[in-house]
Amino acid sequence: MNKNERIPATGAVDQAAFETAIRDNLSPEGVAAIIAFLQPAAFYKPANEDALAALQQVEWLADTLTEMLGADEHNRLMERLGL
Repeated sequence: MNKNERIPATGAVDQAAFETAIRDNLSPEGVAAIIAFLQPAAFYKPANEDALAALQQVEWLADTLTEMLGADEHNRLMERLGL
């Protein structure tokens, strides 16, 4: 993918298809683990425009996955998994 073909960080995807693919292929625990490992990216200070665009996509993914689980379930799983 070149920089002119970036996935928008706005959630401009087929949300239903995205959620179906995640639910069909990952357990809630797997989703919680992904979120846990994506969250530290929020503390990264991008060095350039490309890095900022990539970081925005990572943050969008973490936020979208968290919304899919729901805040209470996300927190419960994080605690249960020790993340």
